[in-house]
Amino acid sequence: MGPLTMRSLLLLSDFILILQAACQTTSVVSTTSGLLYGTELDGVISFKGVRFGEAPTGQLRWAPPVPFVSNQTQNATVLPPSCLQQFPFATSAFTQFLFNDPPPASENEDCLFLNVWAPSANNTTEKKPVLFWIFGGGFTFGTGSLLEYDGTSLAANQDIVVVTVNYRTNIFGFPSSADLPIAQNNLGLLDQELALEWVQSNIAQFGGDPDKVTIMGQSAGAVSVGLAIVRDVLNTPFRAGIMLSGAPTSTLPTPDYSSFGAFATAMGCSQPPGAARLHCLKQVPASTIQNFTNGPRSHSFGRPVVDNVTLFADPLERIRSNATAQVPIILGNLENDGTSFTVGMTNLTAFLEGLIPGKSISSDLVRTLYPGQNDSFVIAEADRDFQFRCPDELWSAALTGAGVSSVFRYTYGAVFANLEKFPGAGAWHSSELEPLFGTVNRSTATLAEVTWSSTFQTAIANFVKDPNTSPAINWPKYIPGPPAKTFAKLAYNGNVEPDNFVDPVASASLDGPCNALWDKFLNFTA
Repeated sequence: MGPLTMRSLLLLSDFILILQAACQTTSVVSTTSGLLYGTELDGVISFKGVRFGEAPTGQLRWAPPVPFVSNQTQNATVLPPSCLQQFPFATSAFTQFLFNDPPPASENEDCLFLNVWAPSANNTTEKKPVLFWIFGGGFTFGTGSLLEYDGTSLAANQDIVVVTVNYRTNIFGFPSSADLPIAQNNLGLLDQELALEWVQSNIAQFGGDPDKVTIMGQSAGAVSVGLAIVRDVLNTPFRAGIMLSGAPTSTLPTPDYSSFGAFATAMGCSQPPGAARLHCLKQVPASTIQNFTNGPRSHSFGRPVVDNVTLFADPLERIRSNATAQVPIILGNLENDGTSFTVGMTNLTAFLEGLIPGKSISSDLVRTLYPGQNDSFVIAEADRDFQFRCPDELWSAALTGAGVSSVFRYTYGAVFANLEKFPGAGAWHSSELEPLFGTVNRSTATLAEVTWSSTFQTAIANFVKDPNTSPAINWPKYIPGPPAKTFAKLAYNGNVEPDNFVDPVASASLDGPCNALWDKFLNFTA
């Protein structure tokens, strides 16, 4: 047989697409967003690009989200565009390589969409638990439309309903603008709330139980889960939370509007802060705004402001005073959460000056907390602790102290060569997501990696199904401090099987630097 011609390849490609289409059937669901036409394939129904909010464009730019309601037919077969993303200029290429590769198909200011995956077979009348996913990205970038977050595997293998959402980020979602009322600055968080309201109203149509919703997020998404727990005291639209590498800690209550002011001037809107300047800025094309924020003259946008509605200055104190939702929680961090943020850093003194501006921290003191290591290693470890492990430690202690009986704390150590995107990455920030969603590349994955994906995914799904029971063998409910061995080390030594991946240790064995130094910078009265 001779070599394939280009025409033969095109015909073969068309034939494959025809076969794929033949294996799919149409699925129809009636929702407040309209009559949705999705697809059914391999035991999973999927509805992609479901609009839950009106387009936040024109006069709705920098406005709270408006629910989208329709009785029209909607095509829900294609992943929607991402909200416009910001990749700060100096680190753009590396950040996109780590967290946006492959990128979403498109970006658009009109982006308030969500996606739903659900098992198509339902042999009982019992509604299924729901996993609501909030993406990370430092509130500056990210989308629910990444292929990494495809919910097919979780829905098919774990018999749960999966929802992924978009929310506005960077200057579009967190502008820190004096032109807006303070309570309208955290627009991305309001988008998340609207999407959760949509789930409460509609998820039963997909076989999901609105009373069995677990919200899960990673990094900024985990912070978002924490903020929802802190503010949603009454009529909580979820029954449990999962916080992967992120937890909100004390925040200074005074907002900084300077970056937005500089942006307005650059856009040619020189009016004083207020309605006139905001009107001027709403006339600027979104592409012009994005080009500026991704350029060398822009600051990074994405810091929520304290509004005492969506964000409080003292979340830990609110937990301790029982002013928050009392829900079961899984929370934890990756062993090497700091490596991707500190690549190439060798100057410990400079790192510490940037870590907590205005605070003097002795390099010699920090070295004593991580003995026997060079400064590059110390920087990565300190970054991990300050950003991720210590906030988790504070949250775990506050929750258990407030009487939350089901807290499961972990640290994740699984490392696979094909998932390490740079030398020395280790279990780097977000490397758990492909195994969790079951979207690992099976053509390059080892048997251990495939096994781990199933093991880890099942443990998380077990919690979604019953958040008051241990998600895995030997994973106890967390008790802070010695001598309790309840801090779960996951897959640290190649242990990836369902019956051996958990190694519970005393929290003091890993939290020493937090207790000795970092906690005091994270837990303060503003």
